[in-house]
Amino acid sequence: MKLQNAQNALNSWFAQFEHRFEAAVPNIVAETATEYFKDRFRTQEWDGVPWQPLSPNYAAKKARGRNRILTRTGALLNSIRPSEVNRNRVVISGGNAKVPYARAHNEGLRITGVRNVKSFTNRNFMGKGKPVKIKAHKRQVNYQMPRRQFMGHSVRLNQILIDRLTRAFNQ
Repeated sequence: MKLQNAQNALNSWFAQFEHRFEAAVPNIVAETATEYFKDRFRTQEWDGVPWQPLSPNYAAKKARGRNRILTRTGALLNSIRPSEVNRNRVVISGGNAKVPYARAHNEGLRITGVRNVKSFTNRNFMGKGKPVKIKAHKRQVNYQMPRRQFMGHSVRLNQILIDRLTRAFNQ
């Protein structure tokens, strides 16, 4: 009888732990991964490999602040969020309707196609200081976007997750 009570107590303790484990792990994973992916914009690297720097011409015109890559408005950073969190699966997504370029930056895709250019006035045409009216036209685009990964499989993230989960369940 005493042995039966001890087994029941042990089984109930494990059942409590299992429920706590199922409830806590997905939330810890989602929070940690989201934080890690967003932090890549601050460190500007992926698993110790720094992102390719901006070209000097582009950086002079477009980068707000000093040497910030992919953080002009913060829309890409703010689009990273957990989209599915349950006991079987955790999905962190980046990009949305306002940020359709997220995948191109993360994976370094080739951008091709034809773009329409509206008519405009070039106020300093060929450096001569004279305004010239440019007609509307089409421009062929073929550009290889450099890969600046901020989401995906990461050895560092796995180690951070192991450390956080170990701390959470050793308390």
